[in-house]
Amino acid sequence: MNARTVCHVLEIARWVAVVIGFQLAFFHSGAPQEQLSLLMPWVVISLAGLSGVESVFLGRAASELSGYAPSPYQRQSGMNNLALALVAATVTWFQWGTWAEITVMCVLLVFLVFSAANHAYSALAEGNRNLRNLLRPVLTLTLVVLAVPFMIRAARG
Repeated sequence: MNARTVCHVLEIARWVAVVIGFQLAFFHSGAPQEQLSLLMPWVVISLAGLSGVESVFLGRAASELSGYAPSPYQRQSGMNNLALALVAATVTWFQWGTWAEITVMCVLLVFLVFSAANHAYSALAEGNRNLRNLLRPVLTLTLVVLAVPFMIRAARG
């Protein structure tokens, strides 16, 4: 399997894992904090972790699919994503609680909103209208709209 195919598989895997996380959280009949505890690792580890793997180990192919030139900043961003995924796994493993989970989710969502703005700018101002650039803002907005209510309910406890 070539690197571009692996990148496509990772893109699909990211969003399938997010959907699984939302399904688990939505259908869990426990407290809102328990729902968030189910949701956070699925969302953060899949989006940040798999994006980090893609950026660090498949950077050239990932750049081509996004229409960007390969850059050391891409590798650095990938390592930041891997760090976020590692923190999410640590928060989950040690059960650091609702506020730690909300914090990790906030970091991911803020980064994704900024990333979506960058993709939208690239598509609109620079003419880089590939599918990833066009879908990223829509998918990010959808993620934020779906995730924030879980976070608010968990915070209100």
